[in-house]
Amino acid sequence: MHASIQPVYTWSRDCIFSGKSQKAILLIEWRGAAQPITGRKKSHTVAARDIELQIWLEPHVSLTGLHGCRKADSGDRALLLPLGTIRAGQTKYIALDFDLEPRAAGRYEMLWLQWRYRQKTGERGRELPVQKLTLEYSRHTGCMDEVCSFYVEKHRELLMVEESIAEALSLSADGRQTEAREKLRRHADKLLLLAVRSGDTALMREAESLYMQSERKTSPCLEENSPSQYANG
Repeated sequence: MHASIQPVYTWSRDCIFSGKSQKAILLIEWRGAAQPITGRKKSHTVAARDIELQIWLEPHVSLTGLHGCRKADSGDRALLLPLGTIRAGQTKYIALDFDLEPRAAGRYEMLWLQWRYRQKTGERGRELPVQKLTLEYSRHTGCMDEVCSFYVEKHRELLMVEESIAEALSLSADGRQTEAREKLRRHADKLLLLAVRSGDTALMREAESLYMQSERKTSPCLEENSPSQYANG
């Protein structure tokens, strides 16, 4: 059966130094598969709806951050992430931050994932096969100096824009306008630095947008119901 969603997983690092606790980021992206053209316009075709991603963590892996979505109630070592709907040809992203306990050198299982979704309203749910993700632990000191994948860092920072705006809105509502503006400027500074280093135009546009919002005289951020520029909804 042809799957309606096509997931891709990218770790922030190719290897983990085995001598001490480490941090890692997992970028998850999924694309809506093209559907047979019917009476509707292709651009509005829903590839999958009621999407859920179930993740089971190994004991040496701890979740410390989640960007781009919210988790539903789940067990001690399991996460359930409701991810809504995706259109054909559309790509969405989430990023997960992890703390990893020290391990001996070798390749280890980090987590297991399974996607569930419906293709049409009212139909029986579908599942993709369970997948496992691994990481290599190494004693090679080069792993200590390995920099974060730019691709992962870029999308994580873009996903975090909405978090910064939400925090700024909360500060602004409490009358803490200066702190709200500073929150937006700090995130804009991060985006600008990445943009200058890489020449990435998406990062530059988002940085400029945050700077403009921080300089508004009335409210230093977007209205609460303004559309997101980089949302997964």
